[in-house]
Amino acid sequence: MEPPHLGQYMPLFTSQGVQQDSGSAFHDFLIQHPTLRFIRLQWQDHSGILRSRMVVPKQLLRMTAAQKPIHAPPIAFHCVADNTLVSGLDPTGNHFLVPDWSSIRMLPACPQTAMVMCGVLASTPAQPIPNHDLCPRRALASIVGRAKEDFALDFLVGFEVEFELMQRTSDLGDDGDGHALVPATNGLGRYAVDGLRHPQFNLIESAIHQLLDAGVDIQAVQTEGRRGQYELSLAPRTPLEAVDELILVHDTLKTTMARHGLVATMSPKPVAGRRQATGQHTHISISRPEVQDQFLAGILHRLPALCAVCLPYDLSYERVQPYLGGDQVAWGSHNREVPVRKIRPGHWEIRCVDATANMYLMLAATLAAGLLGVSYQMPLLWPDTAIPQTLCRDDHSNGTNGTNGTNGTNGTNGTNGTNGTNGTNGIHHPSKAVALPKDLSSALGLLEKEAGELGGMIDSSILDHFLRIKRFELECLARKSEADVRRLLAELF
Repeated sequence: MEPPHLGQYMPLFTSQGVQQDSGSAFHDFLIQHPTLRFIRLQWQDHSGILRSRMVVPKQLLRMTAAQKPIHAPPIAFHCVADNTLVSGLDPTGNHFLVPDWSSIRMLPACPQTAMVMCGVLASTPAQPIPNHDLCPRRALASIVGRAKEDFALDFLVGFEVEFELMQRTSDLGDDGDGHALVPATNGLGRYAVDGLRHPQFNLIESAIHQLLDAGVDIQAVQTEGRRGQYELSLAPRTPLEAVDELILVHDTLKTTMARHGLVATMSPKPVAGRRQATGQHTHISISRPEVQDQFLAGILHRLPALCAVCLPYDLSYERVQPYLGGDQVAWGSHNREVPVRKIRPGHWEIRCVDATANMYLMLAATLAAGLLGVSYQMPLLWPDTAIPQTLCRDDHSNGTNGTNGTNGTNGTNGTNGTNGTNGTNGIHHPSKAVALPKDLSSALGLLEKEAGELGGMIDSSILDHFLRIKRFELECLARKSEADVRRLLAELF
């Protein structure tokens, strides 16, 4: 089975369309960084785990000169969070790593190591034609390309990176694989300067300096949460660039803290029973604000299903609370108590997201939902929750808050069903509040119903594989204690 030709497949995994010749791009990078000793070829799997093969420059030069990708065993998208392989795995064939050379960067915390993000192709003897259908990077590149070609839409994405520092105790977890984690900082949060005086903050400053020197555009740093939490706000970039940079930021924070015996964690709830939680709020803006209502309507219509990719672990649903970003489908101008906050025309903050998500896949699915709204010209029938409801009447409502009146019926178009849709014209009328799912299993069931349309817009069946992986992972993690799952996710994310 011959490996695929790099030049043929590289444009699939970048938003730039046509890449510079691979050998030339890497050769130029080597000239600029003569002390380089290792290159990480990285990808993010469906469980959100960052994985890589590390190679030396000489070997990678030989492979790129021959237009051959680096191969890996057929496990790139078949491992779950505890490293269990999904049942029924075909042990034959290879997964091939295809570098996107626009993403190559030196690792700030590893001065002699670079990283390059990769797309992944799957090939087996039975199906030798390389298949990119499982690759989240390809899914995001595909939806970005389709948005530009079919809808004349471009996107910018920015992330808010919330994190805490944890330290290991002498107590082993229930599974015996690791030590329990407790907070390492307790400085006052919510922008209080007290948290910046904590002795461990000098390590955070060191990581920030490394990121700034590496060209990461950090717009702000502040204390967050109640105690011991911090946030970095990253500048907007194109979607693939934004996720690549987010991965670099996560890795730099975690590597820097690990070298001092600490764990930097972005896990949604590293400490049980505590009100404080950790999100990864995601800013999305579109280049055509005139279609903003349709785009937002598409996202809101499928928001409960999107939770499966935005909040992909049961632990994530401990954040689905009224005071942590909302537990119902809703949006509002500068309203932080709903899942979608409008910043300005064509710019929203998606708040029901955390760092356990594969952000390539999360963005691909969310943007696809928005584009479906534009494609169907969906009216925005959800009211702006930041405006008094008596001011929310529009052409689509007979009541006071964008619904069809207090009795849930529309006098001219018939009666709304229990699912909040109008039975005569198929348009979504939110006749009552729709709750977000309370656990991953429920979210996966909702995603399964939407996977066909979302996958059609992405031009991929990746969501079908995601559903299989996450259901298998649920079974695996259910065999562990709640404390061990919490510790595992705190260490991984």
